[in-house]
Amino acid sequence: MSKLLVRVDGSCIPNPGKMAIGIVIYQDGNLLKKVNEIIGRGTNNIAEYRAVIKGLEEIKNIPAQTVEFYCDSQLVVKQLNKQFKVKDKKIILLYQRIKELLNEIKSPVFFIWNRREENQLADNLARKLLIQEEQNNRAVASKDLSVSKEGNVFLVKSQKSNKTYHVNLDIPECDCYDFQNHCQKWNLECKHIVAARKYSQDREKQINKRGDKKINVLILSKMVNRENWLEMLNKFNDKDNLPLNFVFLTPEESHSDKQITQADVIVGGELTESNLEVAKNLKLFQIPFAGVDKQNLEVFKKFPNIAVCNTHGNNHAVSEHAICLLLALAKNLVNNDRDLRVGKWHGFISKEPTIQVYGRNLGIIGLGLIGQEIAKKAKSFGMNIYAIKRSFKKEEQLDKKYGLTFLGNNEQLEYVIKNSDFIIIAVPLTSKTENMIDEKMLRIMKGKYLINIGRGKVINEKALYQNLKNKKLAGAAIDTWYQYPDKKHPERFPSKYAFHELPNVIMTPHNAGYSDKAIEENILSVYKNIVRVFYGEEPTDKVDISEGY
Repeated sequence: MSKLLVRVDGSCIPNPGKMAIGIVIYQDGNLLKKVNEIIGRGTNNIAEYRAVIKGLEEIKNIPAQTVEFYCDSQLVVKQLNKQFKVKDKKIILLYQRIKELLNEIKSPVFFIWNRREENQLADNLARKLLIQEEQNNRAVASKDLSVSKEGNVFLVKSQKSNKTYHVNLDIPECDCYDFQNHCQKWNLECKHIVAARKYSQDREKQINKRGDKKINVLILSKMVNRENWLEMLNKFNDKDNLPLNFVFLTPEESHSDKQITQADVIVGGELTESNLEVAKNLKLFQIPFAGVDKQNLEVFKKFPNIAVCNTHGNNHAVSEHAICLLLALAKNLVNNDRDLRVGKWHGFISKEPTIQVYGRNLGIIGLGLIGQEIAKKAKSFGMNIYAIKRSFKKEEQLDKKYGLTFLGNNEQLEYVIKNSDFIIIAVPLTSKTENMIDEKMLRIMKGKYLINIGRGKVINEKALYQNLKNKKLAGAAIDTWYQYPDKKHPERFPSKYAFHELPNVIMTPHNAGYSDKAIEENILSVYKNIVRVFYGEEPTDKVDISEGY
């Protein structure tokens, strides 16, 4: 009769956690069988006992002279050799099952302890399954992540927590908790690395699939400076080296049907339904700035396969401008400067103190990307922030993220205004937001300060002027207006009302988002969406046609 040697091991990752077992069986010194399987959740001792049971079940029908059974748990071996009594209720049932199996096996079985390093094959069998299971779980979780790339770093964003993690595939490494505390220990890849790797592989496949086929980008926007844009677009494409063909039209030129037909991406301009009907290759209509109220969006409703997107590269610039206007109002900055130039002093001499914003309440009407940046900056001044957002998910926890005192929807507009000392308008112009701040809301603002960096028509023009002229509003700072220069009026006042005559108004010419960096950021946003189209991915910052922004 033969001699059997059995090595078993049970493993848990983490401990307690999922259990797996590994079993190696030798017959007369020759490898007979290897077994490993996941067996649920529990502790290491339970896993060891389950491994012994599975090992005995595997050999019970094999005739043998003797069976040497090696296990690396001293406690389990001593309990099976009756040196220690089994007291754990969960283990007792397993112990009894082993006794049943020993009665079925005719051969004598000797339970022997040896060190883990001498039992590595069984140990590795168990761990291999657990690690594979853990990696599979991370692969499943990675499907809910969005990925973008900045240079050599991948930015992986969680849709649930809205957090962004940084991945370097060259090393590889990630700055998430899982990678730092678990993955390195067990030679795993966190879900962010998995997502970044798949993103990279998918892009490589798309490059091979497209070959040298170019993406044709037709740039129609009159707001675009050709030299500046072409320089920046080529600069961004230096590393990617994608086959992109940029076609710029001068303000005097009109686009042809051939150009429309060949275009994969169109930047700006005004397209008609007949244009879109011949635009068979068009995947993206890219508006090269944030505001879309001047754009005819209705025409795109019949063409759902064409993504309409805007850019948000100006959120830092606009939020800085909003805070600048707030502080200028609070410190009476413009009047102080203007009057001191003619010898008139304000402040301690005239007993006119300025306003300290620390501890004051700020209402942000529109907590989008710009509103969020305003909240961050205002919080650093020690302001209490009340905000309105059209829609938000509770799980986003925006109030905690931005340290808000209150976050509500449009129905709480009056509540936010009543509780605020300063109110910043940061909503886009749509059919729902036009005249949002009407006579009633302006009356509630008595003694308060209003800043508008959204759109002029969000605030009723006549009511705003009258409330400022009558000094019911303490003051206003306005960047977005009601009248703009055009060919017939290259120079004109920004309203039919004489806001420029009022001393409690600060006026800026809709230049909040027109900073050196914001221009570059907007071009970069456009470029990134062009790249996404090249790789067959969904572009970002899609405009909701039905909502108008």
